[in-house]
Amino acid sequence: MDCRLPEDMQQPYMEELRRLFHHRMTYLLLMTGALFLFYAPLDYLLVPGHYGELFYSRIAVLVFCCFLFFLNAQDTTLQYTIIFAFALYGVSLLVLCFMVIRTGGITSEYFIGFILAIVVFAVMMPLTPVQTMISGLFALAGYLTAVFWSGPELKGHMDIFINNVFFLVCFVLLVTIQSWFETDSRKESVSLHLQEQEAARYLDEQAEALEEEIARRSKEHQRTENRFRRLLDHIVDDVVLVDKKGCVIYANPSFYEHLALAQGDEIDIIDCLPANERESFRQNFLQAVAGGEVVCNYQARLMGVGGAQLEVEINGNRMERNKRMIGLQLIIRDISVRKRMEEDVRKGLFVRKQTENATIMALARLSEYRDVTPKNHLKRIREYSRLLAEFLARKSEYQGKLAGSAVSDLAMASVLHDIGKVAITDDILFQSGPLSDQDKALVRQHTIFGGDVIKAMEKSSDVDSGFLEYAKNIAYFHHEKWDGSGYPFGLVGREIPLEARIVALADAYESITSAGKYGKQLSHRQAVQIIIKEAGHHFDPDIVDVFVDCEQKFHQVAMRLRS
Repeated sequence: MDCRLPEDMQQPYMEELRRLFHHRMTYLLLMTGALFLFYAPLDYLLVPGHYGELFYSRIAVLVFCCFLFFLNAQDTTLQYTIIFAFALYGVSLLVLCFMVIRTGGITSEYFIGFILAIVVFAVMMPLTPVQTMISGLFALAGYLTAVFWSGPELKGHMDIFINNVFFLVCFVLLVTIQSWFETDSRKESVSLHLQEQEAARYLDEQAEALEEEIARRSKEHQRTENRFRRLLDHIVDDVVLVDKKGCVIYANPSFYEHLALAQGDEIDIIDCLPANERESFRQNFLQAVAGGEVVCNYQARLMGVGGAQLEVEINGNRMERNKRMIGLQLIIRDISVRKRMEEDVRKGLFVRKQTENATIMALARLSEYRDVTPKNHLKRIREYSRLLAEFLARKSEYQGKLAGSAVSDLAMASVLHDIGKVAITDDILFQSGPLSDQDKALVRQHTIFGGDVIKAMEKSSDVDSGFLEYAKNIAYFHHEKWDGSGYPFGLVGREIPLEARIVALADAYESITSAGKYGKQLSHRQAVQIIIKEAGHHFDPDIVDVFVDCEQKFHQVAMRLRS
């Protein structure tokens, strides 16, 4: 255990050591005087013949202690304290030597005084191990001097002599070791104290810098708060702070202006809603926001004093400070104008969609005028295709392909499946007898004609159109078969686009249940059996499966659109 101090700590350590010497010197003087005075009655018991001279020697030590006490008090520079301490120690040893000599030398009971002097001096004063060793050896030398001075009785009491010297040496070693540990402890204590002072100075500097930074940021925060308050007062949206029950804690001026309310009045935001919307607002908005959820784009109606209603969009979030809710912040935006514009856009889109559908139906009917088809043939094809697409979209593997407007686009595109028949001449299309192989081949070309027409329309369009893509594929491939025996390209299985596979089944059901290539009109039940039988040959098995699921709806559509 050796605590070596850096050079920069040597000077503070020495100053601390001098202060400690000066402080403990007072207690050493008191302890020395008390011990010499306390053992005075022993003189009377042990050596009554020498009581007087021993008492005077004790008194001399007390006087010397008082003298040193005065000198120590005057030593304000702490330069001589260690000299005073060793002077007291030396005088005490001289008096003890005198006592030993006067009371029998080697047999004197006052041998114990040397042990007390060594222990008291080493314990009371902050000596270094070297100083402790020297002081202990000095006491041993004093005792030996007293013994040898007292006379020739040494030979007869060698055992006592050896015993006394042994104990003195042991105590010298013990106090030296103890001094070693205490010295290291003092050095470590001083080192820690200096580090603590340095840390305290550093913390003071940091605290001062922090105070300055807090003051600076406080001013900056105040300026920022003032800017935000001015911004809040002039913002177009309504900014409202309410409690969890809906009572308004704070609102910017635009809130009061929009609802024609007086600032300072007690206002409950729930009272500003129509009666039939209040409970829903309380449960779905206020309670959700109070629970920590951020609610966006909640649409409601607010009523002002004059009865006027505002269509608004409300965003809400919970405001906290130190993990404690201080209110619910609502950002209220007037969307009345936006609502009117959205309604106008919806009406315009509806009219446009209706116009487009009417145009498509008119174009599709060109093929009906060029072919003999039952009434509402295209409408039934459209509804059959819609049913198949809707039920197929419920299967996970088809959800991505039939998402969004795909079902409605596909259904509308199905009415253009035979648009290519307008290119077939009347003498072939309306021929009453059987067609020649050459004529049959020409009739089959209607798929190519129709697909090419729609493909040209697709190229001339400025935007990508899912509807035209569906219509083109349906026109080209609705006569292809699952097993590859169809026309015009003989595609197999999933090489045939999904929309063409759907319309192929819808067109077949229409043909079976109407007068067509399968001969006379067959019943719904017969049509179902024929289509099931053709699964994996003419039709995609997956589409046949969904057809079986919705075949009753097919029958309902057929009955409704044939009446």
